[in-house]
Amino acid sequence: MEKRDEELVLHLAENDSHLRELYEEHLELEKEVEKLERYAAYSSSAALRHKQLKKEKLRGMDAIMSILHEHRVSC
Repeated sequence: MEKRDEELVLHLAENDSHLRELYEEHLELEKEVEKLERYAAYSSSAALRHKQLKKEKLRGMDAIMSILHEHRVSC
C-alpha cells in the first residue's frame, strides 16, 4: 500500500469501524504471511497456508481500496 493510501486509511478509519477492521485484519495477515515465507519452502502445508493467506490479504486490500476510491470520488 502506498504511503498516501495508508495515511488516508488511518484518517478514515477513525470514523469508519468497518475500514478499521479491514485494515487491522490486513496488518495481521501481513504478519502471518511474512512469518510463513520463512518456512513455506520447507513444508507443503506451510506453502498452501501461505497461498491462502495471500489470497485473503488481497481480498481485504481490494475492499480497502474500494472504500478509498468511494471516498475520493465523493470528495
